[in-house]
Amino acid sequence: MHTQHQARSLLKIEQVSERIQLGRSWIWGAVKRGIFPAPQRLSNRCTRWDSHAIDQWIDRRLTEGSK
Repeated sequence: MHTQHQARSLLKIEQVSERIQLGRSWIWGAVKRGIFPAPQRLSNRCTRWDSHAIDQWIDRRLTEGSK
């Protein structure tokens, strides 16, 4: 399955949550369990997710769901 992707960018947690339709606590828990892409720490107060990693995670979820 191929989905159309947006240009690669750095996403805030609110943007990630909106994109995958899951909450902040689910995202952080999934990162901790190793089942969701970890964010990049850009500074002490700035953490962002790579949109490409999120797109790949979505693609895997859709592919696994269609089996």
